[in-house]
Amino acid sequence: MQRTWLLHALIIASLALPNLTHAAGWAYLDEPTSRTLNAIDASGDTVIAVGSSGTVVYSDDSGRTWDDGDSNITSTLYDVDVINEDDAVAVGSNGTVIVTDDGGRTWDDGSVPNDVEDTGYDLYAVSMATSAVGYAVGEHGLVLRTLNYGSSWTDVEEVNDGEDALFDVVASTASTAWVVGEGGLIAKTSAAGTSWTEETSHVTGNLRSVSFTGSSDGWVGGDDGALIRTTNGGTTWTEQDVDELDDETVIAVSFYENDGGMLVTAEGTYLETDDEGDTWDNVDSYDSPSFSDAIAVSSSEWWAVGEGGTVYRYDASSPDRPDDFEVSGDDEDIGTSTPSFTWDKANDDETSIDHYLLKISGESTRDVGNVTSYTWPSSLDDDDYTASLYAVDAGGNESSAASLDFTIHADGSSTNDADVSTVTPTTAVRSQTVTFSVRLSDSDSIVSCDLYLDGEREKSMTVKTDVAYVGESFSSNGTYNLYVQCEDDNGDRVSGNEVTVTVASSSSHADPGDIIKMACEGNVYVNDPCTAVYYYGKDGKRHAFPNEDVFKSWFSDYDDLVVLSSDAMAEISLGRNVVYRPEEDLLVKFSTNSVYAVSYLGVLRPIVGAEIASAINGSDWVSDIRIVNDVFYGNYRIGSNIESSSDYSASSARSVTSSIDATF
Repeated sequence: MQRTWLLHALIIASLALPNLTHAAGWAYLDEPTSRTLNAIDASGDTVIAVGSSGTVVYSDDSGRTWDDGDSNITSTLYDVDVINEDDAVAVGSNGTVIVTDDGGRTWDDGSVPNDVEDTGYDLYAVSMATSAVGYAVGEHGLVLRTLNYGSSWTDVEEVNDGEDALFDVVASTASTAWVVGEGGLIAKTSAAGTSWTEETSHVTGNLRSVSFTGSSDGWVGGDDGALIRTTNGGTTWTEQDVDELDDETVIAVSFYENDGGMLVTAEGTYLETDDEGDTWDNVDSYDSPSFSDAIAVSSSEWWAVGEGGTVYRYDASSPDRPDDFEVSGDDEDIGTSTPSFTWDKANDDETSIDHYLLKISGESTRDVGNVTSYTWPSSLDDDDYTASLYAVDAGGNESSAASLDFTIHADGSSTNDADVSTVTPTTAVRSQTVTFSVRLSDSDSIVSCDLYLDGEREKSMTVKTDVAYVGESFSSNGTYNLYVQCEDDNGDRVSGNEVTVTVASSSSHADPGDIIKMACEGNVYVNDPCTAVYYYGKDGKRHAFPNEDVFKSWFSDYDDLVVLSSDAMAEISLGRNVVYRPEEDLLVKFSTNSVYAVSYLGVLRPIVGAEIASAINGSDWVSDIRIVNDVFYGNYRIGSNIESSSDYSASSARSVTSSIDATF
């Protein structure tokens, strides 16, 4: 492998750039570890990266998924050479050599000479000329050679009497290799490392990376923008003048054929050539990552790693076109001026889909994010339109367009007046199943609703009169974007606005579902805060019971009350008040004339007239009314009118509203 070793002091912090669409470029692939990765190599579907504290991560599916390898060491690993899909060798600090024969899953120690173990010299680079024969180099001109797949290593002749560190090595055959290092050092062996010939580099700074595509054509990069080339096996080297390099540090130069290769610098310059280095072009990236190593396996397969355990891949090809691109409703007669579109998630063979672009004729192109459904946010006039959808991958490559024609006819012919609210609640406790719900207005025509999580359809929801609801849990803390999309009996779809749900750990003082109150001390007056009783919900908040009547609609006693200190109570943020649970002998009234029945998820539904109230609750319905102070009106969601006794069932509403969490 042609590899680069880079001191951490050379790594320059990256600068965020706005997302733009490019033809091809470096794409963030994954972050399989939080530790810095120093080197990466690949063969076939196997990709292996190594780094600090003995870190090894591997992929057996070309980088789509990653797992930790068992290196059994804590030394820093500086380089890895993946020989084939099974075999690889890695080297690192204190003369460390480890080998694998199962694609990076498990590793064994390679045997190094006693004097290397005693001195503890670091090994910075390794290159296997064949599956059995290879070289490793490091501090003080140290060169080791293996003849048995890296299982054991022997000393060969030091380079330059051991005065200079060697930062990289490349072996073109079992007997021929080049090394580069401190002070512009380049040396070649044609005798299997038993003797070395120093070559004139015309460079005084450190050289950090060497790449050969055969026995004649080679490239070397290093400090102060150094880039030199040979076409005669190193007999002579010529400095290359590349304006983009300026005085930057070339940390990796890698050629996959004589006329094609790439390089990266510590300062964040990425260049490629396809004409033997006569010209160099910038390689795009969505951000400016700090690489510590990069390798070009072929014209279309480049890999890079860096700080924070990041893995990047060069993405040179377009993703697949999105399939099943549809507009909700009848294509020839869309009864809404804000049409909704759906499509299947596109595929990208190299990296992943980053976002989609949606273009409607006569309108500007919109970046709709990484979603599979979208409602056009601005009203369209009645007319004929063409919609075009493009998938954009992490490298900035656009797919071909998926297109459809449709007609807007929203002059009043549409009967869909349904509206979907935003999702509640907007907080959740990790690993708790939280009931998320939306309020549906004018909902007679709604037949189904789906919950969308971070742009992807997550699951179907239960629809009950004025609400749609579903349980969802989260395994990790963080923020998640949720919205609900519903469909009516005409096939038209309507979406609520997206909200951000924050997921956090539970309080250490109480469990979700507990009844809690604060400990009282000294003289206690009637409205002392310590007398308030709360429900600790799965949304991570405490919810006050406005009065004992509301409490008794949910609990029969206070036996399970948990008493907290004032400090512990203060750690739990305050949420909305608890509302009544539906009951057969319960009606609610505020200061207005309206009388309400408590429906699904605590929604209040106005009863249209005394006759309907009597049919629902009996002739003595007035005695079932609970007068609620107007200050608590905002705690409730108001639903549709009850216009007949068949339009409401207290027992059904109570069965669905089985926990306080469902009412949030």
